[in-house]
Amino acid sequence: EFERQQREELEKLEMKRRLIKDMEAKHLSEKAELERLQQEVESQRKESEEVQQRILRQEESLRHRSQDIESRLQDFLAEKERFEEERRSEIQGAEPQCRGHWKEQQEREEEEKQEEVKRRQQQVVEQPEIYRELERLKREREEQKVRLEMEQRRLEEQERDQLSLVGRLEEQLRERHEAATALLAREDARRLEEERQALTEIREVLLRAKEAAERSDVEDASKEGRSAHNRYMDFKEAQVKELGQLEEGLRHQRERLEKEVAAERSTLLLLAHSLKERPQQLKEVQEKGVQDSTTACQEELLLKQAEHRLQFKEEQLANLAEDLLPALAEEKQRAVEVLERSSRSNGNCDGPPELDNTLFQVEKELEDKEEKLHLHWHSAQQLQQLQETYEFTTNVARQEDKVRRKEKEILESREKQQREAMEQAVARLERRHSALRRSTSLEPDTEEQRPRSSVTRTTRTGADLDQQRVEREIQKLRQKISEGDNRSSSPIGHIQSLNTLLPLSDDRINAYIEEEVQRRLHEMNLLNGSSNMNLSLSRESLREEEKLQNLNPRRLKYEHLVSRPSGSSYDGVQEPVKISIPRYVLRGQGKDEHFEFEVKISVVDETWTVFRRYSRFREMHKSLKSKYPELTALEFPPKKLFGNRDERMVAERRGHLERYLQNLFRIMLCSSHSPLKADEDGVFRLSKLDVCEVSAFFKKGVFESSSHGTS
Repeated sequence: EFERQQREELEKLEMKRRLIKDMEAKHLSEKAELERLQQEVESQRKESEEVQQRILRQEESLRHRSQDIESRLQDFLAEKERFEEERRSEIQGAEPQCRGHWKEQQEREEEEKQEEVKRRQQQVVEQPEIYRELERLKREREEQKVRLEMEQRRLEEQERDQLSLVGRLEEQLRERHEAATALLAREDARRLEEERQALTEIREVLLRAKEAAERSDVEDASKEGRSAHNRYMDFKEAQVKELGQLEEGLRHQRERLEKEVAAERSTLLLLAHSLKERPQQLKEVQEKGVQDSTTACQEELLLKQAEHRLQFKEEQLANLAEDLLPALAEEKQRAVEVLERSSRSNGNCDGPPELDNTLFQVEKELEDKEEKLHLHWHSAQQLQQLQETYEFTTNVARQEDKVRRKEKEILESREKQQREAMEQAVARLERRHSALRRSTSLEPDTEEQRPRSSVTRTTRTGADLDQQRVEREIQKLRQKISEGDNRSSSPIGHIQSLNTLLPLSDDRINAYIEEEVQRRLHEMNLLNGSSNMNLSLSRESLREEEKLQNLNPRRLKYEHLVSRPSGSSYDGVQEPVKISIPRYVLRGQGKDEHFEFEVKISVVDETWTVFRRYSRFREMHKSLKSKYPELTALEFPPKKLFGNRDERMVAERRGHLERYLQNLFRIMLCSSHSPLKADEDGVFRLSKLDVCEVSAFFKKGVFESSSHGTS
């Protein structure tokens, strides 16, 4: 029964490990989705910048127009003053001259009216453009706000899932630890170890007595047999006494647990009763709604804690009453029966049959003790494994929480930048509108220019209505921006992160997590600072890659080659040996799927290529370090614990391996013990054979014997 329970617990642990792996895969997919959303946000930022540039151009054109209008208005005012002076002089002069001037004035007024009508028409044409820009800005702000809110909700949901997973693992760890503690305490393990040692010594004494009985010396054999039997009986008496003390202690513990369970039940009933009466008190006292709700939440938390304590103590009591006490009583009964049989057969304790029976009983008890100790060790190993799983998960949750906080900061900064850009655009529109309004309001108020035509009045009324509408739109947009600012500045409901996390025992896993976080943050910074051309190219390449994957994913798997960027070409033109890694290839199937790097070597006029996987690079590095001590300080790309099939990691490893090979040949060319060293006259006379003599790694066809072409 105990082994069956152990097997069930092992199966449960295996299921939990599979669940953790599924959660990690889900997290990777969500990370890819986040990157895609970030690219979409970046494209929206690019479009908003284009809109801002168009607004700037339109603002510049309007500014030029307003300057032209102001200059013409100044000319008109100067002309008006000159005309008034001439009119006053003409009034003092002859009447015919006054009539001629009056006609000229009428003609100028007609021209000015026509210019005013044209200016009004231009304003009517420009007003729809302003409306369209305002509507576009509002739509873009609403879309960006919806995207940012969705992203924040997704991050919060992901954080809640991670915290719930850590909580479940912590609960399982606690239950497993309690089960292991209840199964066999540390004192019981010590007692079993002492009994096993005592039984081992008794077995050795019995074996010596049996060997002496087989010899001719009968008196010595009988003495040794009696001493061994007496020692075994003393051991059983001490065992019965110790088991009695343990049984008494377990009974006291059971009584104490029963009292504690009764007290916990009464406390739980009181808490449940007070929690049921809480809604009635809330209805009676409306002024203290916030305080009462806080008290209710605290009482619910206390109720849950009391339920957990009661459940734990009930499980302890049941385990004590159903498992520990019966097992201890059974073991004590067996020891008492052995003592009774020994007392009945006390007269014949030195014969060979009695020695054989005693030896058989000792060996049987010894096997029982060893089996119990093995089960205890096995359960401790399982507990340690579960502890390590919990530590790893909690540390992953902590690092993911750091990444999520950084992503939230980035989203908030982007939202702030967009809000500032929107405010600047609205301010520019408002300045442009006020300039237009000032240009239309600066008109002469003389008595001669007061009478206006019906067309001019209609145009003025329409322009005033358009101006009022633009003002209302600008005010609405400013109000929305301020509301969004208040909403963004309000605290977001953030789930409380883990306060106490167990330290990770494996430094390599912790280093990998830190490296993953730094890589994500570096990618986010690159995405934020990349140019528009790179964004468009990346979007097009992603679309083409998705099309290729949809067309033939199997062909893509075997034919996907990543070319080396032009900026990373090897610049050592004058080097006698040129080596580079222009690309890498995905090969193999199933578990044997791996990436191979194309190594291109050029020596004088000879050029050849070999395909090698990462493990061959490591083997070559180890063998060369043992042969050439000067290569000890050469940095080699480290082995990764996770993500060996991640293309970004492989692309990064390609560059590291290329630099490693170039530095390797530079050192080998300068080494006095190397086959690549220069001749006595200082001239390098190298060939392909000299390079292959350094290591079999560079020989074509050496490792190319697998079913997938190369290895």
